[in-house]
Amino acid sequence: MKKLILKLSLVFMFSGACLSQNLSKEEWLEDIQYLDKKIEKQFVSFDPTVKSNFKTEIDQLKKKVGELKDYQIACEIMRLMSLLKDGHSELNIGHANVGFIKLPLLLYFFEDSLYVIAAHQQYQNLIGKPISHFNGMTTSKVFETLKKRMSADNDMEYLHAAPGYLILPQLLECIGISGDPGKVKLSVGGETVELTGISRDQYNNGKWSTTHSINSIERPLYLSGYDKYYWHKYLDVEKTMYFNFRRVNNQKEEESIKKYIKGLFDEIDQVKPEKLIIDFRLNNGGNYGLSRPLIDAIVERSWLNQSGKIWVVNGRRTFSAASVATIYLKTETEAIIVGEPGRTHPNWSDNNEYMNLPNSNYLLEYTTRIKEHWPEKPDLDRIPVDVYIPPSFEAYQSGEDVVMSYILKQ
Repeated sequence: MKKLILKLSLVFMFSGACLSQNLSKEEWLEDIQYLDKKIEKQFVSFDPTVKSNFKTEIDQLKKKVGELKDYQIACEIMRLMSLLKDGHSELNIGHANVGFIKLPLLLYFFEDSLYVIAAHQQYQNLIGKPISHFNGMTTSKVFETLKKRMSADNDMEYLHAAPGYLILPQLLECIGISGDPGKVKLSVGGETVELTGISRDQYNNGKWSTTHSINSIERPLYLSGYDKYYWHKYLDVEKTMYFNFRRVNNQKEEESIKKYIKGLFDEIDQVKPEKLIIDFRLNNGGNYGLSRPLIDAIVERSWLNQSGKIWVVNGRRTFSAASVATIYLKTETEAIIVGEPGRTHPNWSDNNEYMNLPNSNYLLEYTTRIKEHWPEKPDLDRIPVDVYIPPSFEAYQSGEDVVMSYILKQ
């Protein structure tokens, strides 16, 4: 069956950082030298080889910087940071201050297939369909090519972050997937569509359709409360307290985590739930010390801290401080961990700092302190789950939370 070629065009508009910042060779050299010195003096790792590999490659970049376009230098900096083999040390090339254009799609990996789960409304016909090829190259091959330039503690990072990178036409051109830094040809659900990138402002402010909205499906509970770092709901019928912990930081203009946890457990003492679910699926970190009140509150309640009563949900986004909190819960309580492993190495980064390159203003993060948070498990690159429950597109499309369904049946 012949593929229908649809040419979907969008107007190229840019705000803030553009396709090219037009920095001079001297300005780029200053930025690269600044990065070189920061990594040399402040970055730390348990692997002594990564800094020497980084040094060799950054010296090579200095020699050829005059031959590269601005967006290509950004791609090279991303690749350099991946050589440090540390998920906390990276240039997030999709960040606002890099200014890369984006395809008007939101993608997600479900069981080895990459699906469109949201799109600007004019492309909502693509939602719910898998992407099999990028410019004629299979998605699996594109994914493997991209991974070589991504910073990661383990392969869950690739599943989490790659969908956001695969909508960046400039990045796809840099890694040899596309010959055009402004547009990409995709095979979506058996059709071939050509999409042109748009500015970040256009991307964010466009009218979106989602998998759930086009099917008039209510989103699952864990996707609620996006404006809250921590919130809970008592499920009366199931006699279960559900606690969504989205960020291990005190939220401005809200009560502190410590005060919030006290109030939560005052309520728990009153209702005496049969289960407590702590959901870290969307938690990408913070200050792990702030999670101690949660662990201590569980340990203090022997009636609650029992097998089958404490359930912790991890996912591919779970990172950093949320992963350390998971270790605390795993080692100090009777918690059962379900879902997907998070993307954090349990014995690696203990603190990361940020730098802005002086001319491009690119924001990078890098590890400055390391620690074995789980020394009893030195060979693990992730925190394993007790019950592995990967997401499926069919469940997501129907609004079912398969992890919650599993827990509530136990």
